Amino acid sequence: MKKLKIRGLHGHVIDEIGKRIVSGEFAAGTALPGEMQLCELLGISRTALREALRVLSSKGLVKAKQKVGTRVCSAERWNYLDADILSWQLATDDSGQLIEELYELRHLIEPMAASLAACNARAADIKVLREAYQQMLAAGDDGEKIAAPDVLFHQAIIAASGNRLFSALARVVGAALAVNFDFVREAPRGHAFLMPAHKQVLDAIENRDSSAARLAMQKLIEVSQREAQALHRPAPQRIKVASSRKSARGR
Repeated sequence: MKKLKIRGLHGHVIDEIGKRIVSGEFAAGTALPGEMQLCELLGISRTALREALRVLSSKGLVKAKQKVGTRVCSAERWNYLDADILSWQLATDDSGQLIEELYELRHLIEPMAASLAACNARAADIKVLREAYQQMLAAGDDGEKIAAPDVLFHQAIIAASGNRLFSALARVVGAALAVNFDFVREAPRGHAFLMPAHKQVLDAIENRDSSAARLAMQKLIEVSQREAQALHRPAPQRIKVASSRKSARGR
């Protein structure tokens, strides 16, 4: 691999090693290759490698031990709310379960955030939402152009909620939306069919109707989720979990 320019090198190293860990190429419980081997593999310096490993350690992916080296942590230690880890997992073949989990998280956070935004949004927040919505309309079914304003729309609602803990999860919501954008490229209907649902959310927040905002956001997520499920077969493990839940309810 050719050595990269210094700009962007740090992020590249984190991305390369992170992807290999999440995909299982560097398996949990095993030691990473030695410094010299990794540096040669990635075409980087020891300084760049060590800094990247510190970042990956903060994400719960690796742990350095004296006389043992740097070992890959089990998945239970990973920070699943980290946007990088989410994006790496979504790129694997076994992403179905994570997609379902991301939608479950959105159902928990975004309807309530929309409800709070209807009460707490300032004029500046409403302006950001309107502009994001207009940019989405202008993008039509162009999956590349619609991505940024769509993320902005949802993250602006979370910010307008006034709940600082919700705001800390804004990047996670952005990662969840990335799932939608990947499917838009395959969906026969594209993304435009979701615009009326976005407009209902915007109108409810502008009208300071918290109940309507919550229901409109819930509907928007449900429609998006159905589209994603139609285009992506759920992971077998997720089906098993769902079945066990039904069995538990039956008892």
